[in-house]
Amino acid sequence: MRLSLVLVGLLMMTARVFAGCEQLAVDTSQGTVRDTASGLTWSRCLLEQVGSGCLGTGASLSRVEAMNQARAIELGGVSNWRLPKIEELAKLFALGPTCLAAAFPGSATAVTWSASANLNDATDAWVFDFVTGTAVINASDSKRQVFLVASPK
Repeated sequence: MRLSLVLVGLLMMTARVFAGCEQLAVDTSQGTVRDTASGLTWSRCLLEQVGSGCLGTGASLSRVEAMNQARAIELGGVSNWRLPKIEELAKLFALGPTCLAAAFPGSATAVTWSASANLNDATDAWVFDFVTGTAVINASDSKRQVFLVASPK
């Protein structure tokens, strides 16, 4: 009986879904969040945050550094990480502050790179500000934080 309760507890930790946020399956042991509506898998923490609570401020990287880090990381058994498109970050924000705080503890103060380049100036790219919920253009050599995303294979 005790072993089965432990197993149930482990299963709940690895596929935790928060009330009102049913489309987000959080796997704290792997450090990932699966969005069942879009099929995308997200890094739960910003790059270089640690632990299930996503401790620390996260790395501040240039856009090129962020793209290189994304290609080099294997997290939660996933190896096809990339920077999210600006639209994907906006959809994530649209889930609301309760879902974001529960599933992505580092999102509250994050300003993160996107994969979306500025079409008018190749030296700039879009970032998403999770404080204000807005997308703005930054110079690609600016230092920003990074969430990673992986598309379904």
